[in-house]
This record gives sequence, structure tokens and C-alpha cells, in this order.
Amino acid sequence: MAPGIDGLPAAEREVDVSGPVAEFLRSLSPTVLLRLRLGLRAFEWLPFPWRFSRLGPDAAGEFLSKLERSRLALHHELLMLAKILSTLGYAVVPAVEARIGTEIGCALADGSLPEPAGSLGDTRPQGEGEECDVVIVGSGAGGAVAAATLAEAGLDVLVLEAGGHYDRDNYPADRLEAIATLYREAGLTIAGGKPPIPIPVAKAVGGTTVINSGTCFRAPDSILENWREEFGVTWARDLGADYAEAEEFLRVTQLDPERMGRNGQLAMEGAEALGASGGPIHRNAGNCVQCSSCPFGCAIDAKQGMHVSYLPRAVAAGARVRAGVEAQRVLVEDGRAVGVACSTRDGGGRARPFTVRARRAAIAAGGAFGTPELLLRSGLGGSQVGRNLRIHPACWVGARYEEEVRGWEGVMQSYYVDQWEARHRILLEATFTPLAFGGAWLVGTGEEHQRSMLDFGHVGSIGVHLCDRSHGSVGLANEGALRARYELNEDDARHVVFGIARAAEIHFAAGATEVYPNIPRAGVLKPADLPQFEATRFKPSELRLEAFHPMGTARIAADPRRGVCAADGSVNGTAGLYVADASLFPTSVGVNPMMTIVAFAKQVARCVATGAADRPGRSSAGAAEAVG
Repeated sequence: MAPGIDGLPAAEREVDVSGPVAEFLRSLSPTVLLRLRLGLRAFEWLPFPWRFSRLGPDAAGEFLSKLERSRLALHHELLMLAKILSTLGYAVVPAVEARIGTEIGCALADGSLPEPAGSLGDTRPQGEGEECDVVIVGSGAGGAVAAATLAEAGLDVLVLEAGGHYDRDNYPADRLEAIATLYREAGLTIAGGKPPIPIPVAKAVGGTTVINSGTCFRAPDSILENWREEFGVTWARDLGADYAEAEEFLRVTQLDPERMGRNGQLAMEGAEALGASGGPIHRNAGNCVQCSSCPFGCAIDAKQGMHVSYLPRAVAAGARVRAGVEAQRVLVEDGRAVGVACSTRDGGGRARPFTVRARRAAIAAGGAFGTPELLLRSGLGGSQVGRNLRIHPACWVGARYEEEVRGWEGVMQSYYVDQWEARHRILLEATFTPLAFGGAWLVGTGEEHQRSMLDFGHVGSIGVHLCDRSHGSVGLANEGALRARYELNEDDARHVVFGIARAAEIHFAAGATEVYPNIPRAGVLKPADLPQFEATRFKPSELRLEAFHPMGTARIAADPRRGVCAADGSVNGTAGLYVADASLFPTSVGVNPMMTIVAFAKQVARCVATGAADRPGRSSAGAAEAVG
């Protein structure tokens, strides 16, 4: 996969790649590891009657090129699996980074360090269990904000997080270790379907806000109006004050075009040349001007993730945070949630039970994967739990420029284009990811792929982001592991292809010489190829997609037959049980969801504080009236 050319070392012969990757894979659950083994075994035997690992360099290179040109979706899925794993291990080798010239770092405009965040205290689980007024499962944007709101209202709050506690003092320095440590299933959570779509989410104190890009959008008015009118979220248009308070507290600032980096500037120049609307992105990172470490944890914690913002605020008001605690099921007595049965590990790594009793309420805030897992294991929430999964399908559209772009300099996600958002449900964002994440999407295999790596400094990239109407589901496999499915429909696939064409158009308007649409059959696009590309119909299975914003799996709906939660965030059928994360969203929100999760969590927390859903058997209509 990496034979070594022009100063790039050869994998295995000159640098060890398989060893670190094998160690990295130890962090995966047995279920996910089994799927990977089956996929790699299928890849190994694709050249039957020969095995890929037994092919000589020339034969292996020819076979990889054949897979790249194939029109079979299975071939591309297996090839991408091999490219992801091999690139992941190869791109983080210091000799490779040095030859390409990439650098990972973070800096404020004046070169200073942000003030240290407040302490979270001792995050270790205490004894066999604890008691509190409100237990919150999950510490991301929903759980952390709910914790701060409730603690400041005078309630005794306990926050449980399955992952570990990390900040700028102890983020893992090794890239593979960081991914294995900070991400659920080491970033390899995948929604099966045609195509299969990776959906990386975090597993750490602070949730996905620890590893996201820090982009802050308010939900479009049209989306909020739809939630109010169709789903009975009566307060959906009344979030302005909550948005504003969060923006001030999280130091949300619009990027300076002069300091955001050349990748964002090229997207801006191309959009302006086309007359397409957009602007520099707002981020929760104050005056940060160098940002390429976000996916590994912000190196200086300039980005105000929940672990350095709302969680310290909650702890200052009396809340407690416990890391390394896996919530297994909600405890229910007489129709009311009274706590959570959990497990944790002792100093020797052995699992032991840990039980939390809650006098007032339990809040599920584990995200659109973790929350339905908990509800399904508990047998709560009804038949809609885990359904209606939305994910914002996305793809990377790269382009080569004659000038040096050096996308790792400046801010990782920097400029948005919303020209086609209202009509085509497409949002474009100039996004440049580290080579370990984005390298697998570069053109070619073998030597060709390595030449693409060497040219990485001339690559600009735009992310295509769809407000999806396709849907999927989250369930439990026989052994209790997460199982996610998602089927991209043909209409949504056409909108993604439209977005790819618009991203290509922006690249060409900014001076790019060629564009990489990430559809194997389309190849590499020159400016004259764009009309033919737009006239071609691609199957959903031909697209190479990823996604970052799972939503909707415990959605709010005034009609309990259509959702899991009432208008106050309370779970239908169980008093004192609430949800406060993106799984509440009735549909796709269409933009990066963090700020809307924050606003929803504040709304739900206020309802918990006032006891709007404390009564067993209360109706969704009654809950909506209480919220109103």
C-alpha cells in the first residue's frame, strides 16, 4: 500500500506500520474487531487464487489500481478499508510527516495560552455507588449544559461518563493512541448500508466537543419552525436567549479572514467569484488562529469544549463528574426512574458494579448512539427508540492548486457557503483534516497514492454537508453491541452530487487545476469535465461518505406514536426520565448541531428543575402545556 517513493519511507521495510495499527485495534470491541477481520480477510483473498499479501510489488500495485477502477461497490468498500487502516498508521510516522511537511498545532493570535479551566475535582467513581438529586449519563454538549443549569438551580447533580478525563495536560501525544483513547470504537463506528458510512464520535469527558471542529451555528429558522409546527416543539422558536448566553460563555467568535488560513481564503475567493453567499465560520475558540489538532484534542484547550467550560462551571456549583463509568440500564420503580445501574473498573482493570440512586430525575445525554443504547437495554421509551437516525452525510472534495495551500496552517474549519442551503439542503464548509484522517481519501493507490501525499501541501478541501431526509436506525446486536444502519436514498444522493459539483465550481473559480470528487467512476475532474459530471447519474452506493452529527434516535414529537420524548424532553411512559442531546431533534438540523444541543439541554434542564414530567402517566400534550 505504501511502497516508498521520492523520500517517503516504504511501509514495513523501512518503517513499522502494521505493529502500531495492530496495537491500535486492541481498543476495539470484539464485535467491531470481528467485522474488520472479515473485511480484511475478504480483501486478502480478492485476487483469488492468490492472496494479496503474497503478491509481488508490481502485481500488488496493478491489483490495487484494478480495484480503484472497478465499478463494484464491494471492491471500493474493501479498498477503502485497507486504505484507511494503512494510511492511519503510515501518516503518523514522524519521517512521513517530516517529508510531507505537515505540522499539528494550535495557537492564539498573541501567542499566549488560555487561562486554565476550573477543576473537575476527583473524577474517579467512589465506592459501590453514589446518591444525588439528578444523575446525567453523558458529559457532552447536552449533559454538561444540563449539569451546569441544574447545579446552579441548587440540585445535587452527578454526571457519568464512560470515557476518560483528558485536557491539554494529558492528551495522548501519539496520534494513534489519541484516536483509540478519545473516540468511541477508535473512530470506527460505522452505519451499515450502501454505502457504509463512518460516523466518528467521542468517548471522553466532554463528549464529542473534545474532538470536534468548534464550529458554532444556530439552527436555521425554517428547521425550527418545522419542529414547532409538525412535531409540537412549541418553544423551538424561543431559543434566542439560550443561544446568546452560550455564545458569550463559550467565547464564540467569527474568524478573521486574514488569519483563517489559505484553505479557507481560497473557498472564500471562489465563492465570491461566483456570487455565492457565505462567510467566515464562528467558533468557540476565541482568538485562535492556528488549529490543526482539534481531532486529537485541542493542544492548548483554546477551543471551549465542555470539559473546559460547562463542566467546570457545573462542578463549581456543586456537581460531581465520574469518568470511566458505563451506564447499563435505567432503574425504574413504580413507573419512575430512580437511578442507573452501571459498571466501572477497579485498579486492576476488573469490572465491578456501580449503582447511582437519583431522588429527582435521570437524564440520558449519551448522544444519538449512547442514549438509544441505554433506553433499549432498559426496555424504555417505546417502539420509536433508535429509529429516525439522521447523520448529515458528508464528503471531502479536494482540489490541486499551483500555489501552496498548506491547509494545516490556519484554522481547520474556516469558511462556509450557504448559497444552496435553502433549495438544495447543501452546506459547504472549507475543512482541512490532518493527514491521518484525510489521507485515505487522496487519489490513487500504491505509488500514485504516495504521490498524492507528497502533493498534500498543494491540496485545498471543501466539505459537502447534506441536510438529509434519508434515515437509519440504531439497535443492539445479539451480544448487546451497537448496530447502526443507514440507507441513503437516491434523492439525497443526487443532492450530494450537486453539492460536489458546487464545491468543484468554487475550487475552479479560486484557481484549482483539478478536483477530486471522491467518486471512483468520476475520476479526476478538469474544468471542462464539470458539465458531464453533473449530467451523470450516480448510485448512492458509489459515493464515498462520512458523517459527524448523528441525531434523532429519541426524538421529540407531540404525538407519542411518532417519537420517544414529549415536548419537555421527558421519555414517554416513565416519570422522571429525560433526554438532553441531539437524539431529541425531530429531523436533521442542517448545520453543525452543537449550539442547538446546548439550547435544547438548557430547555430540558429547566423542565427537570420545575418537575414538569415528575408524574407517572402524564401525557405528551400535558407536558407540552407545562413547557409552554
